[in-house]
Amino acid sequence: MNETCIFCTKILPEQVLTETENFKVVFDINPVQMGHLLIISKKHYMDIRECSREILLDLVNLEKKLVEKIYEVFDVDGVTIIENNGAIMDKGTHLHVHIIPRWKNDKFWDNQLIVVHKNDIKKLKQSLSDE
Repeated sequence: MNETCIFCTKILPEQVLTETENFKVVFDINPVQMGHLLIISKKHYMDIRECSREILLDLVNLEKKLVEKIYEVFDVDGVTIIENNGAIMDKGTHLHVHIIPRWKNDKFWDNQLIVVHKNDIKKLKQSLSDE
């Protein structure tokens, strides 16, 4: 637990929609789309690399359950899953995953203004093929 983290200190029990041993699920307080969920690790992990295989399996199973429920409850065309790790996260948060209901022509990607950073993708490709 981290005293400066809103996920560690500000999530009230009544906000939790469902949970597992390692994660809790809440509605995003600033949703991109109605039904936008957050999966929040119960332990204060800052990066997926800190999680054991067992915890990651719990996360993937929870993601699958939530996606199935979204398809069951809403007439969606798909679901986007976005995970935040490391220093790019909002200050005062920790490892979390966004589960966002999607529809064709919802213009989800139209508002993305990205500053492209040049990276050596050949180096990444080689690193992946070396495994």
